[in-house]
Amino acid sequence: MKVLVLLSGGIDSTTCLALAIEKHGRENVEAISFNYGQKNIKELAHAKEICKFYHVNLIEMDISKLFSFSKKCAMLSHNNLELSHQTYDKQFENLKENENVISNVPFRNGIMLSICAGYAIENNLSKIYYGIHREEGIAYDLYPDCSTEFNKSMNEAIIAGSGRKVEIEAPLCNLSKREIIKLAVDKNVPLDLTWTCYDNEELACGLCNSCTDRIKAFKELGLIDPIKYRR
Repeated sequence: MKVLVLLSGGIDSTTCLALAIEKHGRENVEAISFNYGQKNIKELAHAKEICKFYHVNLIEMDISKLFSFSKKCAMLSHNNLELSHQTYDKQFENLKENENVISNVPFRNGIMLSICAGYAIENNLSKIYYGIHREEGIAYDLYPDCSTEFNKSMNEAIIAGSGRKVEIEAPLCNLSKREIIKLAVDKNVPLDLTWTCYDNEELACGLCNSCTDRIKAFKELGLIDPIKYRR
């Protein structure tokens, strides 16, 4: 079986890549990364380094025009918006009706998985791995395209839409960030090559929600995070 891994350059997707290689063999694995107009564009450079480490082919695709409609997402470079360093609970308190948190990229996983499905059909790949995980607390509701409900529905749609040729697999779907890092360490994932931060500076900020989740998980495990932070 040949598989495609949706790779952002972060811990979750890199762990998925390691699991796919372990199960299917590196010769049967390809990775794909997307430029969707993100501010933290350096994550794509980290994805390249990770693929070099694992000796797998990386497809890079520019879909930034697809997200040019979004005016309320601070993750996108065309929006002059500051990312919040508040906790998700505090951000939720300040949300107006029908609003999303400022770091939510509208239906990003759905769009990317649909493109992956088209690529997989064309290139005889049978499975798409991606790295959604169990969001804690209110974050589960703030990122609906990372939910177990989304994963189940999207898989059914891709199976049906591909004529049962392609399916998706989310091996980390029921794991917390702490559990994923423990798994990554057990699998010798090169965590020093991963990029988690929402910023695009030389060092990770250590303050955004993504950084704080990572820092907290390493601390709970009693492990040293191999990357450096500005703070």
